[in-house]
Amino acid sequence: MRSIFSPHGERALTSIMDSRTLLAFDFDGTLAPIVPRPEDARSPTSISRAMSQLAKVAPIAIITGRAIADVRGRLNFEPKYIVGNHGAEGVPGQSEREQDRSDVAGWEKQILAGWDTLPQGVQLENKQYSLSLHYRMAANREEARQALERLLMPLQPAPRMIGGKGLINLMPADAADKFDALIALQKTEGAKHVLFVGDDETDEAVFSKALPDWLTIRIGQKDDSAALYYLNSQSEMATLIQRLERVIRTKPSR
Repeated sequence: MRSIFSPHGERALTSIMDSRTLLAFDFDGTLAPIVPRPEDARSPTSISRAMSQLAKVAPIAIITGRAIADVRGRLNFEPKYIVGNHGAEGVPGQSEREQDRSDVAGWEKQILAGWDTLPQGVQLENKQYSLSLHYRMAANREEARQALERLLMPLQPAPRMIGGKGLINLMPADAADKFDALIALQKTEGAKHVLFVGDDETDEAVFSKALPDWLTIRIGQKDDSAALYYLNSQSEMATLIQRLERVIRTKPSR
């Protein structure tokens, strides 16, 4: 991985960026800092303002694990696309699957039946098409994670489980992921080039399967990440967004 602000990263940005490039972003940990309580997450004013300006010159997509109804009011700007539930909700031309809702409701019922086995501080979030178990507020996070894993292993039907920063995500085994969603958005937009920025394990679905004309950026350097470039921290996001806008405004469309 290289810094996106390195000479190599700057050349990569310049080579793919124009007004037709599809710009896609995760939300938590990317456009909004990670906070102890997920319900408190918001896009900071500096990022919201920068994104509002960027949206005037290029198509923007938000691809998040949150439900669309949840994330929309946290942005404070209007992207062209919002895809929720890790790619299961809001993809143009694709309808949400009722079977996914049924699976999620069934998992919630099974989890609540064993809720007394979990330590205090664990929270369950039903997003209709996926579930998130947050343990960021637990006194002993490792103990909470292990207790959750024991409770989740017998779930039927078996979910796809993806870890994150203080949480475990549950999704139907055959549900669309963020890569699938981004492929569909690229086709809808007719974009040759795609830029994607994320920070978590669910974003590795994009990083690891990215097409040759995609540029992928991870928040935080991580040796085993498949992302091509990194930002040192989420606090550099406003600077990156402003840089994207400047490159586009000074470069003619392809």
